[in-house]
Amino acid sequence: MDTWAILLIVAALVFGSRFLLMEPWLPLKLSETVQQVLSFSAPAVLTAIAAPIVFIREDQLSMSMDNHYLIAGIIVVFFALITRNTLLTVILGMLSFLILKHVI
Repeated sequence: MDTWAILLIVAALVFGSRFLLMEPWLPLKLSETVQQVLSFSAPAVLTAIAAPIVFIREDQLSMSMDNHYLIAGIIVVFFALITRNTLLTVILGMLSFLILKHVI
């Protein structure tokens, strides 16, 4: 199947499921417990995506100071704790990675 077709189908499914569960005027309501459990899904998915990028270099675990992704990841964690602003954290994280990759 074409990549764009798969992307559009998945986007429609995600949007449909979010719309049905989150739209306030629809009669379908989730309990507080389910909403609380679902609030952990985004961080879990993002962690599952980011962890291999940060920790694995050339198919091996890389915990050395030569791993620019790891150092930038540590810096981003500190930025996130200090700023509590997602956009600013992303921008500062990208800048720190570019500086580590191209200057240092």
